[in-house]
Amino acid sequence: MSRNLILTLCLGAAVAVGSAPAALADQRHDLDTAASWHRPADLVVPGDDFHPESVAATREGTVFAASIVTGEIVRFPAGSTTAQTFVPADVNLGTAGVLADDDRGVLWACAIDLSFQTPTLLQAFDLSSGALKAAYTLPDGGVCADITLARNAVYITDTTNPTATPQPPGRILKLTTPSPRKATGGTLSVWSKDPALTNGAGLQINGIAFDGARSFYTTNYNSGELIKVGVAADGSALPAEVIDLGRRFVTPDGIRMLDRNRLLVTENPGPLNVVDVRARTVKAVNATLDQPSSVVKARHGIYVAEGQIPRLQTGQQPNLPFTLRWLPTP
Repeated sequence: MSRNLILTLCLGAAVAVGSAPAALADQRHDLDTAASWHRPADLVVPGDDFHPESVAATREGTVFAASIVTGEIVRFPAGSTTAQTFVPADVNLGTAGVLADDDRGVLWACAIDLSFQTPTLLQAFDLSSGALKAAYTLPDGGVCADITLARNAVYITDTTNPTATPQPPGRILKLTTPSPRKATGGTLSVWSKDPALTNGAGLQINGIAFDGARSFYTTNYNSGELIKVGVAADGSALPAEVIDLGRRFVTPDGIRMLDRNRLLVTENPGPLNVVDVRARTVKAVNATLDQPSSVVKARHGIYVAEGQIPRLQTGQQPNLPFTLRWLPTP
């Protein structure tokens, strides 16, 4: 029984006889609403080379998926299973992380070049029209991987250019805009370049999430480490801490917070995990996913993008169609 229906029944017991028809009408409306809700469907992404690297969702339920290969971003309006072109394929060479920013009314996106020959951009597209509202070039040849929001600012991971010699360190960058409701006129700067954000050669920190209080979490794609970066009282970054979970992830990609203490982590080979950052435990909650690359909380569960990035990296043909798998919230 829904919470609204329970409240309706409790209030109905206390109303006068003359108001009973209205109470019964409220009860019927609540039952009709409950009956009309159904399990959300998986979302099929069109195209045979899309490889959805990242997925995002607005508060009202619109879902977005971004192609690491073509750069296209598609949109599924709330309640729809039909993909709409949101950003055409010829705008970006490739698109990595995406994040819906309801307050600013934009979709943030990491525009990247898989050949690492052109600069990476952090972009903002209008949530309604898809028009480009702002673009920021990453400093020092940085490579934008993923995005999160915290304290009225936008934070992104710099996974670095693996072809550069010497390879730059992994960093967390911060975009501050004059207004928390606008994406324009911002300043992009380095927030943390702690040595713990870099480990070995290749792509470095990738996914990023904020716990809503004072801690960021990020994963190193190369080393499989989970790293915590606290926020000091003045807003600066505290020393980064590698969290010992008893094992390392295998090419961890997108991550998102479930709540203050639980973190969703996708591993490219297949499992979706829930990490209890307080207890420092890992639990695999789904091992049937086909090479997942990112995850997002939606209105009625979660969506996991089956990006099939390992097949892309090794030149194998993908399993079609590309899919955003719906799962109940763990």
